[in-house]
Amino acid sequence: MTTHHFYGADHFILYLDGGPTILKDFEGGNVKGEIETAGTGTGSGDLPSKNIAALKFEPIVLHAGISMGKSLREWVMGTLDQINLRKSGYVVACSVDCQATAFRHFDNALITEITIPRLDATRKDSAFFSIKINPEEITFKDGDKSVLAGVINTRNKQWLCSNFRMRLGDLPCERVSKIDAFTIKQHAMLETSGDFRVSGKEITKLEIPNLKVTFAEADIKPWAAWFDEFIVKGRNGQENELTGVIEFLDPSHSEVLGSVDLRQVGIFSLSVEKPEAGVDKISHYVAELYVEKMSINLLNV
Repeated sequence: MTTHHFYGADHFILYLDGGPTILKDFEGGNVKGEIETAGTGTGSGDLPSKNIAALKFEPIVLHAGISMGKSLREWVMGTLDQINLRKSGYVVACSVDCQATAFRHFDNALITEITIPRLDATRKDSAFFSIKINPEEITFKDGDKSVLAGVINTRNKQWLCSNFRMRLGDLPCERVSKIDAFTIKQHAMLETSGDFRVSGKEITKLEIPNLKVTFAEADIKPWAAWFDEFIVKGRNGQENELTGVIEFLDPSHSEVLGSVDLRQVGIFSLSVEKPEAGVDKISHYVAELYVEKMSINLLNV
């Protein structure tokens, strides 16, 4: 394997099942050797010996917008439905003039993390998912200088960090102004085969994160009433948990581009948001919520 210039590229394109997804950025995907040490080195002149015991393939992190290709979209949604899809594909690094400069191929990868970015009504920057995949093998190839301008210049739907809304039971959510970034994790266990080059990975569990939601002080009464009932009075059985949804919206807020469904939601903390320096008035509260089940729905946009 030779060294290939990859990270300084101007564009990245992911290909899965033949379909492209334009990536905002790409991280990881390096190949390393794992060192094994033999001997104690305690005797006179008896130094420990070292050798390469196995190849290690780093996870790959894909940063993608809401307009991702069909295969990536279905892969993300299937992960939360615990359909443990393994995918093989490749990422193309392209120059400023849209020529392919390097390829990074991956085989039998599982999604191990999906991060939803921080949603904030005050931010106007574009929002991107971070998707970590864990391949069983990675190989590098030189670019073939093919021109991919037609793919790179494809017009996609824009999704901003401020374009969202939340619903949760009968609670007022119109003034929810921020939802902190959260990461769904799928844990994988390494299973070593006879071939030292490749180690298989098997899923062990799906980890659903908690949510931190910031809302206006005007809505505190119903939220505080739920907290009092659920925590202080201890009425926190499944019948008192709520169902909700976080929706991703287009710039006009009229079209839903995708959503995260929330099931069996409970509250475990309610606090005042620390006010900005020089501001005495309380204006926002922060609710911390647990969620037992999430599912992601991404539309073809």
